Amino acid sequence: MKETDGGSVGCDIEYAEKLVELLTSTYGSIDVLEGKLLKRGHGLDLSVSESHLLETVGRATLHTGNSISVSEIALKLNIKVPSATSAVNRMVGKGLLKKSRSSRDGRRVDVTLTHQGEAIYRLHVIFHQKMADNIAADMSEEERQVLLAGLSRLDCFYADAIEKA
Repeated sequence: MKETDGGSVGCDIEYAEKLVELLTSTYGSIDVLEGKLLKRGHGLDLSVSESHLLETVGRATLHTGNSISVSEIALKLNIKVPSATSAVNRMVGKGLLKKSRSSRDGRRVDVTLTHQGEAIYRLHVIFHQKMADNIAADMSEEERQVLLAGLSRLDCFYADAIEKA
């Protein structure tokens, strides 16, 4: 670590370049592999955004008895409501999500998984569990906590940058 021009403590250029290279490569690999698994397993061509939408709906509704609205989806995915509406409609068209009017509030549109959507969501969860298991397999508890702390910082960096943008 060294002091940067702004006076804060930063990392050297080589470390920063390697970190960015690994993050970019990892993100790309996850994107490609998830796409291939979904296409092979279900013949579907889903984007990363669509798989995140499916995951958001699945987490909120599957086995919880809860529902999620298009507005709540937009909030969780940090997108505008019209974009969420469009994405949900695409997924309805693919047979992965279904929409229904809320029985409590006629203005609210609830979104749930179809049977096919649930099957794909389960594959997505299994993929993520295998990924986490593989990463943590030979790590000590301390190493796991350091990894989580670093990723939490990265998440906070992006959340702050999004808020300021």
